[in-house]
Parts: sequence; structure tokens; C-alpha cells
Amino acid sequence: MIDIRRRNYLWLNLVSTGSALLIALLLLLGYHWFSQRDDLRNNLTMQANLLGANLTAAIVFEDDRTAADIIGTLNSSPIILEAAVYRLDGSLLASFQRPRAPPKLADRGSPYGHVFSSNELLLSVPVQMDGQIVGSIALRAWLDDLYRDLRRIFGSMLVILAVSAAFGTYASRQMRLKMAATEYEIERMALYDRVTGLSNRHAFELGLTQTLQRHGRDGGGSALLFIDVDDFKKVNDLFGHQVGDAVLKTVGERLGKALRGADILARIGGDEFAVILTNTSTPNDAAYVADNLVRIAAEPFDTGSALAHIGFSIGICMIPKDGANIENALRNADLAMYHAKKSGKNTRQFFSESIGETTRRGLDIEAGLRLALTNEQLYVVYQPQRAVRSGRIEGLEALVRWRHPEWGIIAPAEFIPVAEETSLIQDIGRKVLNYVCRDIAELRDSGYLVPPVAVNVSALQVTQGKIGDDIRAALEEYRLKPDSIKIELTESVFIGHLESHTRILQDLRSAGIDIAIDDFGTGYSSLAYLHHLPVSILKIDMRFIRDLPDDAEALALVKGLIAMGHAVDLLLIAEGVESAAQAECLEQAGCDFLQGYHVGLPLLKQEIVKLLQTD
Repeated sequence: MIDIRRRNYLWLNLVSTGSALLIALLLLLGYHWFSQRDDLRNNLTMQANLLGANLTAAIVFEDDRTAADIIGTLNSSPIILEAAVYRLDGSLLASFQRPRAPPKLADRGSPYGHVFSSNELLLSVPVQMDGQIVGSIALRAWLDDLYRDLRRIFGSMLVILAVSAAFGTYASRQMRLKMAATEYEIERMALYDRVTGLSNRHAFELGLTQTLQRHGRDGGGSALLFIDVDDFKKVNDLFGHQVGDAVLKTVGERLGKALRGADILARIGGDEFAVILTNTSTPNDAAYVADNLVRIAAEPFDTGSALAHIGFSIGICMIPKDGANIENALRNADLAMYHAKKSGKNTRQFFSESIGETTRRGLDIEAGLRLALTNEQLYVVYQPQRAVRSGRIEGLEALVRWRHPEWGIIAPAEFIPVAEETSLIQDIGRKVLNYVCRDIAELRDSGYLVPPVAVNVSALQVTQGKIGDDIRAALEEYRLKPDSIKIELTESVFIGHLESHTRILQDLRSAGIDIAIDDFGTGYSSLAYLHHLPVSILKIDMRFIRDLPDDAEALALVKGLIAMGHAVDLLLIAEGVESAAQAECLEQAGCDFLQGYHVGLPLLKQEIVKLLQTD
């Protein structure tokens, strides 16, 4: 009886202990299951957010190739079966799928969050830029590792809690190691440039922020260098993008060897690099390093088939003196680089307040010009051209003017260069052409005899190949004959485009439109060159006129230019004639037409009427 009781007691004790252990095991398993699920969800959320930070630009610019490359890095994370990147409207931009995983992610962008199924986790997070959602990313991960842990625990009932804890700890550690490796790879992609292996723009801006914070706390200064690779497009065009990437990699290696270990080097754009010369507080030290970088850029690059030649245009901003925050520092270094490039490339330029003011003024001029074109702030004045033989006004030159409602009259010398740099000169040219044709038609309709009017044409208008269409359209609109206008252009129009531009202008000349070369004598004038151009008029630049008649060398040059033009049956117009002595000297030299303040000031249409009446 006692034995039965004992056995019952032992059985009951065993059952109760086993039940307690089983309950403990089940609780442990349950805790382990939900803990691992939460860790997996959190890790995947973090991974998705890191991917989203790298995918922002690809989504915004519809770059499906870059998006595919970025999410392709998930191949190193074995728990992820599938990933997809969606645009804001929910349509698919790019996807990644492990070969053995059947696809489940269809086009969708919402809802955001996570869903566990029996063997998978689906996770969707938004991708944001500047606080605005631009798309989303979805991940699908398997739960096999979690089930494997449970099977191990159940198979280890003899050691229940000890073995289950050991396996749980091991599995958790392995999971974290794998996630840490994936996170490291994603971070590496987020902070380093794929081609050169250097830091990318994001990492560079982090370094610049830390540098500025350190100087703000401890004092001192550094130099920020923006480096643009001159003529890199030619390398790509001649040798291909693969060679171009190799050249960029070599550029990065050369820069790294020329800098100190404490300096920060990054590739921040296609052919742009940036450097922080840490603890370099004097411009002389920065200039020394920049000049050395310019020198190493001059060494040719071996492409395998030929040598490639590039250069560096370097903009330098001393920080925090010329840039106390990251926005100002980056902008000012970029402005300095822009001016270095305008100065002829392969050089360096420090930022200064004058550069900043010039740039800001240029931006104001550009913005003002865009408004001027729509608000009719531009207008045309006409300067007379007097024939030497008849003494009569036989031509007019149309000159564009700009009256700003706040700034007043803006000099052409200030806004024309800005218009040429921004391509606004084409719109200005068309508007001036229409103004001129309209004025000619109105004056002739009023009974006035209007001589041919010369209209200035920029090289960009000819390069675009639409100057002929613009002229024909304006003449047809106002029912004018081609001989009502002339066009004036500089010799620079033909530099590098002699054959193609000559054909364009030959068509205009054949239609009856006279063509004049402006600023003659300042380019590459020669009889052979002039003989093949479809021009009928040469305008002698005022720089040769202003020293007449006292400067014998200037007089000899002017006579030579006149003789050169007459030798190929061209008419000569002298610009900038401001005195009777200059006019007399030019008449004796055989010049055909005179233009300048001595002949007549630029006049509005209503003022030119009086001149036409009295002439």
C-alpha cells in the first residue's frame, strides 16, 4: 500500500513537476517565439528605413536601375525572401526576389506596418523626403529560423530550460550577427561611393558638420575645397563610361595620396570631389595644397588605348570664416569653383564677398530678365548709320534696352552676358526681332522711308539652328521683305562651327538678308577666311576708332582693315565715331559708313521719326 502510495506520490510529483516544467517550457517557448518575432520585425524595420534613405533619390527621379541595385544588397540577408520598392501611387519601381521564393508582393504602396502569417513576415514602411512621403518599401522574410529553434527546444526535453535557453541565445546571437552584417553593408553603401570607394556626399556632409561644430567649440579653422574635373565629359565620350569610371577611381587615388590622413576626401557628384583640409586656418596653406592638386591633375591618365588629359577647377572656402554653417560653406565653395571654371579652368579660386555679390547679382539679373520677357520691360532703340558718300542715314542698328521697375535702366553690358550664359539670349533675340519688324512696318505704314535695320544675333541663336525660322516668321508676320533688315554677329560664331554655321547664314544671304560681322578685327580675320563667309558688311570695332586720328598705329590698323574688306568687295562701318576729327579721318581712309555719338545717339522709335523727316 505504501509502495502504491509512494508510486502514486512519485507519479503525482513527476506529473506535477513535469507539468510545471512543461508549462515553464511552453512559457519559455512562447516568450522565445514572440521575442524573436519582435526582434525580427524591429531589425527589418530598421533595415527598411536604411534602404529607404538610400532609395529616396531613385524613387524621385524614377531611377529603377539604381533602385534595383540598392535593394539587391538584400541578397546577403538570407532571411529576406522578397523586397519591392513602390512609387507614391503604389506602382512597382523595382524588386528583389530570392530564386526559391514564390512571389507574393504585388503592386501596392499601403497600408504601412507589418503582418505575421504562419511562416512569413510582411513589412511595409513609407519612404520620405523632407517630411513628404514619396513612395514605400516592402520586405518579406521567412520564419524558418524561429521554427527551427522551437524544434531544437522540443527535441531537448531532457535538458529543457538549459538547452532551450542555450539554443535560444545562440539563435538570437546569430540573427543579430547576420543583421549587423547586413546593416553594416547598407551603411557602407549609404556612406561610400561605389566607383571610387571614397566617402559620398552624405558622409562628407556629416564630416563637414562635425568639423564646423568642432571649430565652433574649440576655435581654429579648416579649408573646404570643391573640385570639378575639367573635360571629364570628353573622356567619357571618347573612351566610354567604363574608362571614365577608371579615371575617376584614379583621380580619387591621386587625391588621397596628396592629402594628409586627417583630411576628409569624398566624391560628391558625377565628376566633382570635395576635400576638408582639417586644421588649415591660413589661405596660403590651402592655396599650396590646391596648387599641388592642380599639378597632379595635369599628369595624363592611361586608358589602355590612349592617354586622357583632364584638369581641376578648385573652389576654396575657408571655414568657419566664409561659411559658419554647412549650407553657406557648401554654397560658397561651389561659387568659388564656378568662378575658377569661368577663369579658364585648371586653376583655383578662393571665395570672397565680391564673388558672392557678383553671383547674387547675376541670379537677380537672371530672375529679372525672365520677368522682363513676360512683362514687356525690354524695348529697342535705334542708332543711325550715315553713308560717307551721300551723307545720308542709310542704315539703323537696333539695340535692346531694359528698364526695370525698381532698378531703373540696366546696362546691356550687365544683362547680355547673363542672358547668354542662361540661354535667355534666344528669347531676347526673338523678342527684339519682332519689335524691330513691328516698328519698321508701323513707320512704313505711316509713310516714312525706313532704311534697313541691323539686328544683333548671338552665337547661341545660330548654334541652335533656328535663326532662319525666327527671321522668316517675323518678316512674314509684318509683311516685310528680307532687305528690310540686316543681321549682325561676331566672328566667334564661326569658331569651331565654320562649315555648319556658314551653311545656315548662306541660306539667309541667298534670301536677300545682308549679314555683317560685328567687332571686326578682334577675332581671326584674314582674306581667306572672309572670302568664304556669306557676309557683305564689316563693322570695325570701336577700340580701333577711339585713338584716331592721333595714334599712327591705330590709323594704320584701321586702313589695313578697310583695305582688307574692300579687297573682297565688302562694305565697312566704323563704330564708336565720337568726333568730327575721327569722322574726317575715316572718310579719308575710305570707310563706307559711320556710326557713333557723332553721327547720332540711340533713339526711340518716336524719336527716330524726326531724324527720318529731316534727313
